[in-house]
Amino acid sequence: MNTNTVYCINCDEKTTYTVKCERVEMAVRGISFSYVEHTAYCSVCGEELYVPEINDLNVVSREEAYRKAAHLITIPEIEQILKKYNIGAGPLAKVMGYGEVTINRYIGGQLPSREHSAQLLEVLSSHKIMEKRLEENKGLIKPIAYSKCRQAIDQLSVLYGQKRIEVVTRYMLAKAVEITPLALQKLLYFAQAFFKALYNETLFLDDCQAWAHGPVYPDIYFQYKDFGYNPIEKSLPEEESDFSELTTRELNFLDAIVDVFGRYSGPVLGEITHNEQPWIEARGSLLPHDRSVTVISRDTIDAYFKRVVEKYQIINPCDMMRYCSDMVAQLG
Repeated sequence: MNTNTVYCINCDEKTTYTVKCERVEMAVRGISFSYVEHTAYCSVCGEELYVPEINDLNVVSREEAYRKAAHLITIPEIEQILKKYNIGAGPLAKVMGYGEVTINRYIGGQLPSREHSAQLLEVLSSHKIMEKRLEENKGLIKPIAYSKCRQAIDQLSVLYGQKRIEVVTRYMLAKAVEITPLALQKLLYFAQAFFKALYNETLFLDDCQAWAHGPVYPDIYFQYKDFGYNPIEKSLPEEESDFSELTTRELNFLDAIVDVFGRYSGPVLGEITHNEQPWIEARGSLLPHDRSVTVISRDTIDAYFKRVVEKYQIINPCDMMRYCSDMVAQLG
């Protein structure tokens, strides 16, 4: 039972109150959204009461719902950037090309512009994007701030094995007849998942995120996003056509990935991942088009595809066709 009290004008004294919740639909700046609004009522006379704490709760709830509907970066996501790159709010603002107090204002609750939001989400998703901005604007921040951020980026580069996934990407681009950025993301996902399930070895270390259209490796996405829905142009410099880092087994496996999954379009491959446990669990209760940078758990991926290998009796890479064909058939 609520024991808090607040002054009721009608009763002319402090009284306890009850709180009722209802979902409210509204539109701001052309963006429609809904949120749960809390309203306090006097326990004695039933009149609606003003309770500062409840009003603050409604403001936060309303703003968070709007952020989500407008696909704006959230305060926890901005704080995650600061932690990820070991950088303060002031230096981050300068690195991003903003006014020095801009990030602090956003953390304090001010809504960011869509442009700033998109830029901040890019650096949250990709340390390569952050690295580029840091190097471009390093003269705007103190040497100690640059050094700390540079070290954090270097550690992330080692952790995620960026060079390895780029070699795999270039090889698949070279082997595929035609491939769009969306299809490339799904081929990388199936390659990483099935290689671990078949050989109990890691093809590359990068984590993928549960985006609306399926699993995505952000650094690769930002490299090729300008191609949009068009096939990626595959003119590689000679120095980027060296695949000696990949073993014969890895090359043969990637050939099978391109042959089995590469015959389908990006949207079809995306629909397959939408019916798989790893992506579904990572998305949770999000709506179909909600933005997310949630990492799809490697443990979940490993467990799911281990079951797939057992169920479809996948012994050789070409056997993946049994799984792929069945999943496509289920799409109707």
